[in-house]
Amino acid sequence: MKNPDEKDLKFHNEDVVSRIILWANIMAFVILAIALISFIYDAYSIITNWESVVMSLPANVLERIAIFASKVFMSPAVGVFYFLVLRGLSQLLNLGMDLYYRDIEDDEVEA
Repeated sequence: MKNPDEKDLKFHNEDVVSRIILWANIMAFVILAIALISFIYDAYSIITNWESVVMSLPANVLERIAIFASKVFMSPAVGVFYFLVLRGLSQLLNLGMDLYYRDIEDDEVEA
């Protein structure tokens, strides 16, 4: 037999969903901070080694722009994407909890 004070570790348990939301938000901001640090490091290394960076790029202007943009902006773009996905997940879980508990309150009012 279960202890009545022991909580079920089911997905529809409010505490479990709240912990998932909390960790999704924490991970989202950690990923965003890492992406920002990576961007700053890449920008600093390009600025300090500008001559060697320019010499390593191809002669075509469009290829230069594409390679330069991919070196500088790819890691922040991926970090921002993961940040938005995790924040969206947490908002979706909050919305799901609101809808679930609104339905429970409506059932209690009708009864």
